Parts: sequence; structure tokens; C-alpha cells
Amino acid sequence: MLNNEFISVEEAIKKIVTQFDKLEDEDVELTNSLGRVSAEPLFSKTFNPITNVSSMDGFAISSDNKDSFFKIVGESSAGNPYTGQVRKKETVAIYTGAHLPKGTNTVIIQENVKKKGSYIELIDKTYKKYQFVRKKGLDFKKGDIVLKNNQVINSRNVASIAMSGNFWINVVRKPIIGILSTGNEISKVGNLTGKNQIPSGNLVMLSSIVKTLGGIPRLLPIAEDNKKSLKKILEKNLDCNLLLTTGGASVGRYDKLKSIFQEKNKNTKINFYKVAMRPGKPLIFGRYKGTPLLGLPGNPVSAGVCSLIFLNAIMNKMKGKKSFFPKVFEGKLSDSISSNDRRMDFMRATYIVNAVETLLTPFKKQDSSMTSLFSQANCLIIRQPYEEKINKGQMAKFIKFPILF
Repeated sequence: MLNNEFISVEEAIKKIVTQFDKLEDEDVELTNSLGRVSAEPLFSKTFNPITNVSSMDGFAISSDNKDSFFKIVGESSAGNPYTGQVRKKETVAIYTGAHLPKGTNTVIIQENVKKKGSYIELIDKTYKKYQFVRKKGLDFKKGDIVLKNNQVINSRNVASIAMSGNFWINVVRKPIIGILSTGNEISKVGNLTGKNQIPSGNLVMLSSIVKTLGGIPRLLPIAEDNKKSLKKILEKNLDCNLLLTTGGASVGRYDKLKSIFQEKNKNTKINFYKVAMRPGKPLIFGRYKGTPLLGLPGNPVSAGVCSLIFLNAIMNKMKGKKSFFPKVFEGKLSDSISSNDRRMDFMRATYIVNAVETLLTPFKKQDSSMTSLFSQANCLIIRQPYEEKINKGQMAKFIKFPILF
């Protein structure tokens, strides 16, 4: 018989992440790697730049010269280098990004010369070796790490990867998350609903969250409020890395999710079904016939908050990451918050950052059915169990919603 007591958020995260391992890796093309997580370090196959290049338009000379007049013997441009040897008292017109020719090691910018036919005269005769030169390997050298292990690939580091000569990247495979919504009152999004039905906003929201967190959502049929319908759908999708359900996790007459764990099935076990948090108390975690199952509340705000805390932890573990709770920040309250009870509270709020501080504004209404306020929030203020009142102007802890969450 399961213990009917709450468990803490911290304990729930610990119990959950121990049930998952880092997923196997796969190779993907650089052009399809955005948002993926590297499975191993990636090393450069070349130097960047591959040789000494000019950082300005001007004239390439040797710093050993002490002359004022130089004969122009050619030019070097990006992709079309000067291939000859530049001798004493000679120079080559050079453009930004072009290779420095043999016999040169510095650049005189064009503003510091007077051009007279095929000759130049230096206006400023003080110059030194490698001025306005990007030396070979300035950015990175052959063999340098250009992508660390467990690093998210973003729009900025794909440029470095491309410049390093790599095209195939070893990344962690995306987990497949089966998403199931339950309830006789739930209808497919887009269908005209009767007065006793509501569209399955949770399916759309959770599918988007799974994508945002780096997974592949598999939308399952909506289950009726009976064990037969629920089991039929789950058993056809046991090949998922995680079964994510919404609704049916409470203890009401029509909440059937918990009851399927009480049947004697092999590799079926419920680890917990009550978490001391608000919103999101009725949360089920276990294994159904060997496949991990996270049962979120049917309330959309509760499902969203629980996804940020628990689904995010699961995804991080499968990606091979070591941190599971979202990063915590601090901000100054624009309004007071009353004392808290035994449950860890996640209050919908907004934050803004000005020149001197971060300001936090909790919403007056915190009803967990209000999806409009959830969509307007950009953070959650964290209240620890039994935390005392926090007055206006005092500091409070909060977590930010990830971009696109």
C-alpha cells in the first residue's frame, strides 16, 4: 500500500532522475544540429584563420624595412592571394581577410599612405610587426575544442563548428515523449465543442514544451475516463522514452491513472503520487510495464509548472546533464507576499531588469486554472515550505521560463 504522505519537490526530483540514463548518441549534419546537445567534445580539424591575414585594407610590407617609399608589385584579396615573394622596398595592396604574402608581416592601413602611381609613400613611419594582422590560429588552432561535451548547439557556435572543418556532429539522441490526455470532457483541438466539452489545450502545450526542451512529442489519442481506454493507448506506446499523461492523476471517481498501477503487471510500479507543491499536488511517477510514466495534473497551469520542474529534470538527465532544477535568481518584490504553508509554492509573476536591479511582480490572482495569467508570466517566484511573509522591497527567489516555454 502506498504511503499517502506528500513528498518534497527535492525528493521527487531525486526519485525521478535515478530512473533515467543518458540516451545513446547519433551523428547529425551541422545544418540539422541547432538545439541538440553534444555527446562528446568536438575538435577543430584546422586553424582559424588558416594563415596570417590582414584585418584592414592597406599595404603589406616587412617590418624589417626602414624605408618610406615602396613599389606596388601586386595585390592580395580574400580568396585570391598574392603568390609571389615580396622583396625589400616592395609592397602588395591587401584587403581585409586576405592572406599576407611571403616576405611580409605587417600592414600599413591605406589612410597612412600617399599613393603615387605604382608607388606608395608612408605618412606614418612608426609601425611594428603584425600590426593589423590576424595571426594564424588566432581564433582556434587545429586540435582545439570547439564544442564541449554536453553543450547545447546554438546559432552562434554553429559558425565556429563550420570554420573548424567539421560537418558531422555526435549528439545525444532526442527522447520520444508520448503525450496522453485523459477525460470524457476533452475534445481534439480545432473541433467544435459542445457545452460539456473543452479543447485539449494541454496536448498542444505539452507538445510545445517537449519540443522546447529538446524532445520529440508523440501525440496519443485522448483517453476516456476508464481503465480499458487508458491501458489500450499506453500499451501501444511502450516504446517511448517517457509516457507523459495529463489528467486522471487525482483521487476522484473518474481519475483512473493511479488505479492501473495497482494491478499486478510485470515491471509496473508507482513511486509516488503526491508532491508538496502548489500548483501540482497530484503528480504520479512510476513505470508502466517497464516504461517510465509521469502523470501530470489535468489543470493546464499545474501541468505547465510541473513540466518546468519535473519534465525538465528528466530531459536534462537523458541529455547527460548534471543539473536538474532550473537556475534560481533573485529580485526585489514590488508587492508583499504572505507567509506560506507546508507546500513549496510556485507563484506566477513577471520580472523586469532595469539599470540597477531586477523587479519582481507577483500576480494578484494565482488560481491554477487561469491560463491567461500563465501565458502573461515570464517567471515563477519560489516560496519554500513554511516561509515567512516577504515584504515589498525585500528580495525573493525566482526561476525564469526558458525562451519559447
